[in-house]
Amino acid sequence: MTKRNKEKRRYKRYIVDGFNGNVLHLSELNVLNISIDGAAIETTKRLDVNREYTFKIVYKDTALNLRGRVVWALLSYKGKKGSEEITPVYRAGIMFTDILSEKANMLLSFIEENKIKTLDKRLGGVRFKIANPESVKINYPYKYELKKISLSGMLVETDYPLDPNSHYDLELGLGEHILNIEGRIAHCEKIDSDNITKYSIGIEFTKIPDNDIKILKDFLTSL
Repeated sequence: MTKRNKEKRRYKRYIVDGFNGNVLHLSELNVLNISIDGAAIETTKRLDVNREYTFKIVYKDTALNLRGRVVWALLSYKGKKGSEEITPVYRAGIMFTDILSEKANMLLSFIEENKIKTLDKRLGGVRFKIANPESVKINYPYKYELKKISLSGMLVETDYPLDPNSHYDLELGLGEHILNIEGRIAHCEKIDSDNITKYSIGIEFTKIPDNDIKILKDFLTSL
């Protein structure tokens, strides 16, 4: 590290071991049905039961972010018409966990404008099939290993590259806490070792909730 880079750092960086997190990538999914309380979806990505994921709905040039917990998941297979190719798909039931009044009103408006068929009635409300299921995406987690961290950023190691200056939502596990962070990829360097390719990635924190900043400060103080 050059003297200039050291001078640029506002906060001390700490070397850590044994901590992991996730880079969240927006992935396509198929919405089978949806209501104000949850949805049934189909995706090529495996989803873990009882894990929470973030779902993004694009509606009238606005992104609605919803947290949802997987309450059930089944592995199935789908074939292309006129082809013998079989693709594994996962069907899952999602229960939304952060529907507040503002988000609920926006979700209701989205469903009302896009519904094409009323399906079965449930305790939480009526389920609908929608016309634009591609409007809904899932932030799917890809694991990273934490190497260094400060109040302003971190150095992580991954099995996949990330483009410099791209922005991602991130999860960072610190003990029993999971921090939700927005970050910018500052640099990405390829590492070749023992026929295994990994990537060393520097991430600048661009947004952290106040409560998560306190948790991070307490963690760094403990080091």
